[in-house]
Amino acid sequence: MKLPKSYFENLSANKYRAYLKLLPNMQQETAYNFVTLALTFAALSFFGIFAINPTLSTIFSLQKQLSDDTTVDHQLQTKIDNLSSLEQQYNVLGSNLTNIYNAVPQNPEAPLLSAQVAALAQKHTLSVTSYRVTEVQMATNPKNPSVQSFVFLLQAEGKYNDMLAFSSELISLSRLITVESVEMGTNPKNSNLVLTLRGRQYFKQ
Repeated sequence: MKLPKSYFENLSANKYRAYLKLLPNMQQETAYNFVTLALTFAALSFFGIFAINPTLSTIFSLQKQLSDDTTVDHQLQTKIDNLSSLEQQYNVLGSNLTNIYNAVPQNPEAPLLSAQVAALAQKHTLSVTSYRVTEVQMATNPKNPSVQSFVFLLQAEGKYNDMLAFSSELISLSRLITVESVEMGTNPKNSNLVLTLRGRQYFKQ
């Protein structure tokens, strides 16, 4: 039933207030709707945290693992580059490594050195009258390897220039040799020129 517009104009104050009481309380309804909406959002947030938390934990774990893997990959790449550089240097050395190993052998090899010295003296037409090797240490502590050495003493007769050439070439042998002293004198028995040389040879045990 539709009431005319002038119906409310003719109402008394008491009837008007009675009609207002019949209308819904808009303020209470708005407050109720707001509280309901707020509680709904709170419930969704609360349960959403429990639902999303495992996913977030997985994401953080994967990010950390990715970072660790990246660091390890970088370290491995650095090692690969270093090994590649060492391989290139080794290839550059090539046959020179043989000369390096021969310069400081793993054993004293005193007889081999004696043969080399005798051959060199013969090359320079020197007559070896005396050759002596001092005591050689044959063993060392394997836990503390070190460079060892032994001294050899040589006496030879010949010409002055041949002695100089012999002394100069001696330190150019494949073995690492240092000449510690060189003396020249005369043999009182035959007046021949005598070379007395003290040298040291090195080896690594």
